Amino acid sequence: MITLLIAVPLALAFATVAFPKASKYILPLTLIFNLVLLFGFLKPGTLVQVGNWPAAYGIALLLDNVNYPFLLFVNILLLAISFVADFKEKHGVLLLVLTASLNGLLLTGDFFNSFVFLEIISAIAYILAAEKKNSYAAFKYLIFGAVAGTLYLIGAVTVYVYAGTLNMGYASFIVAPQYMEIAGIFMLLALLIELKVLPLGLWAPDVYSNGSSLTPVVLGTAVTASIFYLFARIFFTITLPVKFELVFVFATISIIVAQLAALKQKNLGRALAYMAIAGASTVVATLSVAVHGEDTLLSAAFFYLFADVVSIFVLFSIFAYLSHHGFKANTTVGLAFTIASISIIGLPLTAGFWAKINLLQSLFEMNNLILPAVLLISTVIEAGYLIKWNVELWYKEQEEQEDESYVPFGAQLVVLLLALVLIIVGFMPQIITDKTHSIAASLTDFKTYFDTLLKGGM
Repeated sequence: MITLLIAVPLALAFATVAFPKASKYILPLTLIFNLVLLFGFLKPGTLVQVGNWPAAYGIALLLDNVNYPFLLFVNILLLAISFVADFKEKHGVLLLVLTASLNGLLLTGDFFNSFVFLEIISAIAYILAAEKKNSYAAFKYLIFGAVAGTLYLIGAVTVYVYAGTLNMGYASFIVAPQYMEIAGIFMLLALLIELKVLPLGLWAPDVYSNGSSLTPVVLGTAVTASIFYLFARIFFTITLPVKFELVFVFATISIIVAQLAALKQKNLGRALAYMAIAGASTVVATLSVAVHGEDTLLSAAFFYLFADVVSIFVLFSIFAYLSHHGFKANTTVGLAFTIASISIIGLPLTAGFWAKINLLQSLFEMNNLILPAVLLISTVIEAGYLIKWNVELWYKEQEEQEDESYVPFGAQLVVLLLALVLIIVGFMPQIITDKTHSIAASLTDFKTYFDTLLKGGM
């Protein structure tokens, strides 16, 4: 039944090619269908061997305790996007294909299919990046994405050459560590490009700041969360033996550079773009420390990812409609923008506060003082420019042409609800920590993953 999470959106995408107007309405219905399946009918521990080929040599789709919460999160984000984004008719088909691809990336148990789904996601991302006549940024993204895709494919081919299989669990079990390290380096570089760690993420500022209600929201939330899942699955469950010291160095530098760049921006979209880079770099830096085997720190990284993604969703959605228009005529979205901002900064009684507290505490327990120092410096810089933008937008005089700053009711409702989620989690962080602890514990349990993924036989 888990194949329906991929097959239904994909089938409906092809079915509605000739009826683009219908796709806009079919998209939310499809995502509701996915969520009903996930909440009511699907349980972790499910394996599907496509074509009845043995999992070790065929295509395997696995639902477990790690990707199940990610599937819920990503499909909820996509459902929110379907109500928030002001997309053209043709985009409904693209988002249906994207839904199928993201679900496939989260479910797949072999390297080659993860490459295929990554390429489909990238192709859709290039199209979305070209919105608002942003062709140059889209072309730059295409170059970086092509490099990332090539590197990931080389990694997958390396695994196949030395293992004779592309199954993630089986390959890591039978291949000598030195060969898996070679494959891991290629895959690591590819994923760091997609996760926009500087300087590999130089494509992101121009793409994220194009003013579209689709591009930064889709890439910065659902796509980013899915790629972080793949990153964690490869380097924590499968444990490709890659040295992460250099990754930590580049990620920490990326945090500071991105925050300083955001501070000097006079365009809100570019400031938010660099803020998104800093957030993703923080999670990468944390994972590069947690790779030494600390489940508590791994859980803190996922909590931080959750809080960051939800805040980014709210901020970019509002920017897409208002640009630099003030909040005097849009108090509802202004309130949501401010709540998301203070959560990003990490003020008390927000999800962002607990995200940073948990992260700092876990790092101190590991005697890591470098990343906490970088995180505190980053927070000070972040507070400076986010407070500045909030003050400017709240006290800006109402524009004469109010229609240019109109936010649809559906978008207002969704961003307000997500902002309230940040407050609710601020009061009850255990709602998320219970899930992140479970993800962290299951992610590092290779034996269970291996047994479940290959229970159909080799």
